[in-house]
Amino acid sequence: MASVSALLPLAGQRVVVVNWRDLDHSLAGGSEIYAWELACGLRDGGAEVEFLTAREPGQEATTVRDGIVVRRRGNALSFYPHTALRLLARRRRVDAVIDPSCGLPSFAPLFVRRSTPVLLVMHHVHQEQFSTHFPRPVAALGKWLERVAMPAVYRRRPVVAVSESTVEEMRGQLGWTGPVGLLHNGADLPPLGAGNPLAKDPDRVAVLGRLVAHKRVDAVIRAIAVLCPTRPLLHLDVIGKGPERDDLERLAAELGIADRVTFHGFVDDPTKATLLARAAVHVCASDAEGWGQVVIEAAGHGVPTLARDVPGLRDSIQPQRTGWLVADDRDLDVVGGRLTATLAQALAEADDPAMRAQRFEACQRWAHHFDWEQMRREARDLVVHSLTTGAAPAVQLRSRKDRVAVMGGTSCVE
Repeated sequence: MASVSALLPLAGQRVVVVNWRDLDHSLAGGSEIYAWELACGLRDGGAEVEFLTAREPGQEATTVRDGIVVRRRGNALSFYPHTALRLLARRRRVDAVIDPSCGLPSFAPLFVRRSTPVLLVMHHVHQEQFSTHFPRPVAALGKWLERVAMPAVYRRRPVVAVSESTVEEMRGQLGWTGPVGLLHNGADLPPLGAGNPLAKDPDRVAVLGRLVAHKRVDAVIRAIAVLCPTRPLLHLDVIGKGPERDDLERLAAELGIADRVTFHGFVDDPTKATLLARAAVHVCASDAEGWGQVVIEAAGHGVPTLARDVPGLRDSIQPQRTGWLVADDRDLDVVGGRLTATLAQALAEADDPAMRAQRFEACQRWAHHFDWEQMRREARDLVVHSLTTGAAPAVQLRSRKDRVAVMGGTSCVE
């Protein structure tokens, strides 16, 4: 019989996971799912897990979900000082901290004991987003904190990224010189082989995810409007909620295609599965992602994705096998033209049942390289190693591409 330490390697350890939103936040997305799955992996290893997050109006201050204490304090900005005070107050009772960067991390190493392991998780670099979402002085501060302060504070701490593109961004935009490992996302997927490619509608397009400005759902709606005259049955299913919904609905009406676009809002898993089972193409026009979570989710249902060739999305698509990547450009009108032309090509291919079946199989096989249980195991291994040695492992996490990623060595991802 296996020992207790083998079954529960983190038994008795108190671990804090910091993330500025939790799953119940109205704007929760892929990074929130990632943080929660990571927390669940540590819980499964026997750890006592506390999840520190911001509090949205109407949310309870403290709840217990799936055996994890969720402590909500402050809003999107005041959450940071609340977290700092919580870590300071408990610094002798915290054994490890998981500190994802959702714009900025919590700078946890400044508020815990020097010997306490802190794992920095990078979804993507936010230098350009600071300029997009904040006035100039605030954007300048955010850029400095990410580019100068963050590498200095975390230089002796283990660091993982969710994709190869994120590592490249860290090297190029932040000048990050330390080791960076890979801890990919997982996905909740139907069984391999589930579904029927012949049941898909070649005129059905899907968009999956939050409705926020940088996802550029408006570009997809404009592409549908251009293609409607040549494809009279063309229809777009928009699956997700967010602050841009009203503007997007108005855009569809202004373009005369309100009857060609259905805004489903947030849907339960069976409804989402039904919509994806019917779709022939999924489009993701986002400016950038840490990882294409929605791409993998769509692929699990045999749906190929058309996306811009930008960080995160290029990692989650195998061009010409599980989807299409279009060259990016600063001019969004140029990008829109490329998306429209490639979507026309993708829909023409979907008209062919044999091609549809080929892409269906390729998508499902690719998607099943990614699962949450694998991610949870890798996260547990990393935290256990950090607790026992006080350092990142020399060789640890596995890349989904070559099944090997190196922590602490020059061959990780350069």
